[in-house]
Amino acid sequence: MTYLRRLPKFEYVGPRTLTEVCSLISGGAPDDAMLLAGGTDAILQMRRRERVPRRVIGLKGVAELDFVREQADGGLSIGAMTTLHSLLSAPAIRQRYAILHETAAQIGGPELRNIATIGGNIAGALPCADLPPALMTLDAQIKLSSHRGERWMPLRDFFPEFGRTVAQDDELLSEIKLPRPAPYSAGTYLKFHDRQSMDMTVVGVGAFVVLDDDGRTVRELRLAYANGAPTVFRAMKAEAVLCGQLFGEKVLDAVAEAACSESSPRTSWRANAGYRLSLIRALTKRAIRRSWQSASSQKGTK
Repeated sequence: MTYLRRLPKFEYVGPRTLTEVCSLISGGAPDDAMLLAGGTDAILQMRRRERVPRRVIGLKGVAELDFVREQADGGLSIGAMTTLHSLLSAPAIRQRYAILHETAAQIGGPELRNIATIGGNIAGALPCADLPPALMTLDAQIKLSSHRGERWMPLRDFFPEFGRTVAQDDELLSEIKLPRPAPYSAGTYLKFHDRQSMDMTVVGVGAFVVLDDDGRTVRELRLAYANGAPTVFRAMKAEAVLCGQLFGEKVLDAVAEAACSESSPRTSWRANAGYRLSLIRALTKRAIRRSWQSASSQKGTK
């Protein structure tokens, strides 16, 4: 573990609008400024001297980045500065996006959830982050804003390699959009870690199942993983194994093996690669099974 030192000296700036933020990050050197959301990871990175920015741009005062809004098409928009506590408090998330509610509830304790934000959890590009896998299974789109304008992209394409996103130096993640869930669909997020809620994820598996009208045939499966590779990722080859198939334990085994083939977990002091693959195999089957059970139980309620 790296020794934690005192914070280095820096200039703090507290903009009030998204336009101000975009102006502050345009034209500067890549390592000159650092955006500060909740700060639960960024402060530690500074204390470990992994990042030594000259200027820290605090986003807490940018009210237009803190919202949960239902859309006319039945989808949901979430501002990047929305805290995990706010995610848990939003009725629309609790009622229609249970996997996101479930995932947020598993992160840290109440103190951390009051300050950690959805945007910070995504933009930090940590392979152990829990929200990105859950959001990927919901087919989340993200908005990147800059002084040049804005662009939308699928979250699954946001992490090209370890510790990096496709955002340009003058862009920031400003919004997450979720489509309306399909009928007879459900998801779950399972993770293994050393201490309940208070430790980093060793392996996390998000699964989302959409069933046909018969309640047994899987029309669509989405799988996403934390700490299954150098980045959070969708296991799209494994997903295809179950699509169009009747749910059953035999095909579930095949999906789990395909997911292991797509994974490339690392060995660290928390767990070696072989142990992580065993977790991926077991948690994949458990997450799909739970998602299928929840989706199929809706058959009599629609």
